[in-house]
Amino acid sequence: MLNIVDSPEKLWQECARLAKTPYVIASELYDDPTDHFVLAYGPVAQRNQFQSLLYSAQDQFNVSILPIHNLDLCGEIPWPGKVVCHFHWLHDKTKNAKTEAEANEAVAYWERLLCRIKENGHKIVWTVHNVMPHEAVWVEQDKKIHQMMADAADALHVMASDSAKLTEPYYQLDERKIFLVPHPTYQGAQPDDISRGEARSHLKISEEEFVFLSFGAIMEYKGYDWLMAAYDQLRDKAVKKTRLIIAGLPSDKALVERINRWGRTKADVILDMVPVPNEKLQIYFRAADVAVCPYRRTMNSGAAFMALTFELPVIGPNSGGFADLIRDGCAFGYNINYQGQLGVLMKNIIKVDFSTIKNSLMIQRDNFSPLLVSRSFFNNILNLNRRS
Repeated sequence: MLNIVDSPEKLWQECARLAKTPYVIASELYDDPTDHFVLAYGPVAQRNQFQSLLYSAQDQFNVSILPIHNLDLCGEIPWPGKVVCHFHWLHDKTKNAKTEAEANEAVAYWERLLCRIKENGHKIVWTVHNVMPHEAVWVEQDKKIHQMMADAADALHVMASDSAKLTEPYYQLDERKIFLVPHPTYQGAQPDDISRGEARSHLKISEEEFVFLSFGAIMEYKGYDWLMAAYDQLRDKAVKKTRLIIAGLPSDKALVERINRWGRTKADVILDMVPVPNEKLQIYFRAADVAVCPYRRTMNSGAAFMALTFELPVIGPNSGGFADLIRDGCAFGYNINYQGQLGVLMKNIIKVDFSTIKNSLMIQRDNFSPLLVSRSFFNNILNLNRRS
């Protein structure tokens, strides 16, 4: 259970509790105290497992984790030793802005906060999750905030090798600050105890069918209209019977309704656009032959690494983290600028013998395990602290 800090009182209480933990006391008394640091992170994403996976190796490092719900408190951390403020998504203030004046105040808020952290002598690390917020309204203000964070950060954590190129039209990342640690898979975080046959039996899918799975939060930028058009073209031309599953959190209600109108009368389409519980998620991934991520724009994709967790190949745009997976032999790519390529790829992939890439899927699944990714992340943070 996370001890999430959301008030000044809780901040002091949590810092006092951390100071009394045995390994902090041992560090101060017997080891090199300069090796110990507090990693304060925010915003805290409780539905998204990414943060817990990224920090999963914390017990192997001399680090105390401090989840911060109210980001204001990152500028007020009462810790006499080293502190790293690790930021993730930056859009909360602009997302809730109703007017341009409120959006401009969001920019001023971040400027004040970053200055306070620097004045306290604390380090700043930013994980660049997206080029821009998925549903950005105040684009110019978001660009300013992202550039401020990129400039203020002592280190920039990217998960895709072409991140700096992707952000370049909006803001600049200093290559000297960048360290690359990929998105982790979800090994150990998701139930995985049923077979392909059991999963297909549960969904009433025969072994002869080729199954496409599109999983994740239902949002406009993910290209569901491309997927629907591609599957309509595929249906009459495929070399075998096909099935399409669309499942995930219904984030965009209007889009969910469009998908429902399109798919609810089609016998070869399974729609489950709800928050999918962990125990059910494995059924979809074990039943599928390939995961489809028909995104119009992308940098990183948790859905792709969820597929890799279940050794499932991925169709995605040849960009960002997908490009890295394509290079690693785990994915098949289409040109993000040409919608028609998605349909061609989906049609051709039915003929692919996936046994030829099974070894690549297993190797990369293990290479991107949460523990290995977390160790790499903390080693980079530790090196950052030692340079100071």
